[in-house]
Amino acid sequence: MATINGATSSTIASAANPTPASLKQAELGKNDFLNLLVTQLKNQDPLKPMDSSSFVAELAQFSQLEQSSNQSTLLGKVLDAQNSSLQYSLLPLIGRDVRVEGAIIQLGTTPAPLDYNLNEDAVSVRASILNASNQTIRTLDLGAQSAGKQQVIWDGRDGNGTLMPPGTYTYSVAARNSQNQPVPITATSRLTVTGIRVVEGQPQLAAGENTIDPSAVIEFR
Repeated sequence: MATINGATSSTIASAANPTPASLKQAELGKNDFLNLLVTQLKNQDPLKPMDSSSFVAELAQFSQLEQSSNQSTLLGKVLDAQNSSLQYSLLPLIGRDVRVEGAIIQLGTTPAPLDYNLNEDAVSVRASILNASNQTIRTLDLGAQSAGKQQVIWDGRDGNGTLMPPGTYTYSVAARNSQNQPVPITATSRLTVTGIRVVEGQPQLAAGENTIDPSAVIEFR
């Protein structure tokens, strides 16, 4: 009786469970298809040559394979060209302000604006400033405000009067009407574009630590 040692067992296991690399090598490309076709022609029985219709069908398959490969290559080049073109088209936005939906504060060397829209009149409005750890560092009691666009300027200081370092912060606004019901609020952010960042092959706007999809921009100045 033959003995299966460790090396033999490993070989059998490899054959039964091919690795991804071996599977990848097993995939046939257009060159392999052409080689098979040529080999088939060389080894056909002279007394029973290949049916011409079968030969034409295989040539047609090869032609379709070639066209499909060329189309895929061309499509990849077109997409690369579009991404490159879009990246260059975004360059003029560097240094400009853009407005996007969301409650983000880009604190620099000057006070930062908090922009939001009240859907109805509010008798009380409160804005909370949060740091990167989502901790409230300052609360602003803004009193009553009318419906529509509102803007509050944050001086960049926390509740103790300490000037906070430049960076990205967030904020939340809570408002109530005369019936003590919550007032719906829509917040927008004004950020300064600092560069272009490529994410998963797509050019995006960079605003400090923030990445902005160009399609999310509401306006720019």
